[in-house]
Amino acid sequence: MKHSTHHAAALVAASSMLAACLGPVDDSVVAPYREPQGRPGAYEGLINETQRSHLRNATFPRLTDSERALLRRVNAEVNREIRYLSDAENYAMPDRAVTEPPVRRPVLAHLPPARYGDCEDYALTKKHRLSHAGFSASRTFVTLATVPEDTGRITHSALAVPEGSDWWVLNNWDNQITRASSLERWWEWDFINPRYDTYLLSMQMRRIAGQKYATLPAAGVGAHARE
Repeated sequence: MKHSTHHAAALVAASSMLAACLGPVDDSVVAPYREPQGRPGAYEGLINETQRSHLRNATFPRLTDSERALLRRVNAEVNREIRYLSDAENYAMPDRAVTEPPVRRPVLAHLPPARYGDCEDYALTKKHRLSHAGFSASRTFVTLATVPEDTGRITHSALAVPEGSDWWVLNNWDNQITRASSLERWWEWDFINPRYDTYLLSMQMRRIAGQKYATLPAAGVGAHARE
């Protein structure tokens, strides 16, 4: 996927000022995370229907201090170890998803051997390392977004970690971990797979359903009152 240049630089310069720090999302609940039932392998790798369904229906609780520290560490570590290079220059093909890119000499680019990858490879590697560190793969999602740059909009991947009604986005442009809501509002990101607006709608509908359920009278209460 193409890498933004001038717009990315602007994002790097200003995101630390406008994006919320990696503190709790206001509506996140303090509770243990409940692992989904089914095939664990479905939560590895790129987004699929199992992951989308889980994102719509699961509750993602408040991150612990140790989990926040882990996100920061893995994000910075992977950003430092991988050098950005398009798949066209690296593999002479339009798109290739690679987790933990090996040290290699690019096919078309005249560059020394190193670990090269595009934005998708950064996200997959972060997901993989978080999982190996004990952070469930079912809590991380490789997202696809359209992002504005000087010449138009580009497609871009990053890793998203939901907390409450927001996502923390681990990007490869810098080591800031930014809320999806901030990226949409201030930087005009449009998350298209999975969709951030669909996630927010599902959260809202579950809250409404929960409030309605809470106001229903307990079974037998009305009959007992008439006796």
